[in-house]
Amino acid sequence: MKVLIGSMGHESNMFAPVLTKKEDFNYLYGEDVIDHLACRDIFEEAGMEVIPTLAASGGASGYVEREAYDYILGQFLDGVRKHKDELDGIFLFLHGAMHVVDLKPDSGEHYLLERIREIVGPDLPIAVAMDPHGNVSQHYCELANVVRCYRNSPHTDADETNRKTARIFVDMLKKNIKVHPAWERVSILIGGERCVSAEEPLCLINEKLNECEKDPRIASCSYHVGFAWADSPLCSACVVVVPAEEQYADYAAEKARELADYAFSKRRDFHFTGNAMDMNEAMDVAYASDKKPIFISDAGDNTTAGALGWNTVVLRQILARDTKGKKSLIAAINHPTALDKLKDLEIGAAVELDVGMDYDEDSRATPIKGIVKAKGDMLGYDGDAEGQVVTVSVGDLDVAVSNSGASFTHLRQFEGAGLNWKDYDIIVVKQGYLFPELKEVAGYMIMSLTPGATDQHTENFDYKLIHRPMYPVDNF
Repeated sequence: MKVLIGSMGHESNMFAPVLTKKEDFNYLYGEDVIDHLACRDIFEEAGMEVIPTLAASGGASGYVEREAYDYILGQFLDGVRKHKDELDGIFLFLHGAMHVVDLKPDSGEHYLLERIREIVGPDLPIAVAMDPHGNVSQHYCELANVVRCYRNSPHTDADETNRKTARIFVDMLKKNIKVHPAWERVSILIGGERCVSAEEPLCLINEKLNECEKDPRIASCSYHVGFAWADSPLCSACVVVVPAEEQYADYAAEKARELADYAFSKRRDFHFTGNAMDMNEAMDVAYASDKKPIFISDAGDNTTAGALGWNTVVLRQILARDTKGKKSLIAAINHPTALDKLKDLEIGAAVELDVGMDYDEDSRATPIKGIVKAKGDMLGYDGDAEGQVVTVSVGDLDVAVSNSGASFTHLRQFEGAGLNWKDYDIIVVKQGYLFPELKEVAGYMIMSLTPGATDQHTENFDYKLIHRPMYPVDNF
């Protein structure tokens, strides 16, 4: 048996002012695609040949340009056309939140599945693993045979989910089982910072999913949070239940309705994680505390959800206050022009410059005067260098300036930048919920509800296209 595989990931934020171009994606080909999906052994042990296409990873930023999407789409479709007569199935990771300029519908994932179906027809089995912050529809579940997303947010079970989905798919291929998932909308649209798996109510929803999967009539259950920072009819939470066999399709639909009703009944229990508070209160609490280190999430400029890391709101807050001798770090502000001025300076050099892209009030150019403290690589989530970073000491405040929007999510990123996180009382990072490695060493953590492209208050967004009514945009 032969299975074609591939991967496509991007979170497309409607508020980010820069479109995502072809060169902004990282591409893997050949054997690297198989390793990227972490399930090579599952297919090989089942005696199945794996045919790779492409793994395109774009992180999170503005909507995707059509030229970039067409290249990615073409790579997938070329592989499907080449091998369509020999394939027994297709296995994909599709994040679910890729929105493409001038594409109808705007979802890159939906359109990809539609085009694949045009080539292979309605009967070839297709399995899709997803991020929970992606969008799923009834039509999506008609195009695919297995759909499953991560349980955990933060996503500590990404590889585990790919492997779980692959095992379900292999079992169905070997037994020649062809089913379609049951789908049920949950009319809730919130950011991931209000839906963390370690806390209620998502932990309770996940318990329900796990219990449902113990039923031999059910192959898989998923709760998809949806993607809040795009305006599309597809954006919503939902429940997806995959029956173990076609004879259990009605039962799966019944379970999907039960789980969706339960999730919706908990809508008012979704809450911000990490001691969320107004940005002024966040600073007051941080500087009054004797705990160390305190991590502050600049949640409105969360680059893991599509913000660009440009904002200087927190920088201006700290510069305007009495820091009481506490040592603070902002890691990092994305400003390529400022980085160009800093990268060739020697450590210890005096410097005076403006930091901030000055695109809007949130990214207002802010003057700083200090000395160059450290230079290094801006490491990405996977540990590879995505740019450069130079840190300037301005009194008790260190400001890391980068030419990349990567967020400091792992401790190795501080080391890569030439910094020691243990030196600081307060560390500001460009994310929402604090990532696990930082959370483990935090003396205390605060999510500062700052303005920006990832403003956490979805109830205040002027949505035009989403399904209505939708909580909390509509308080019903």
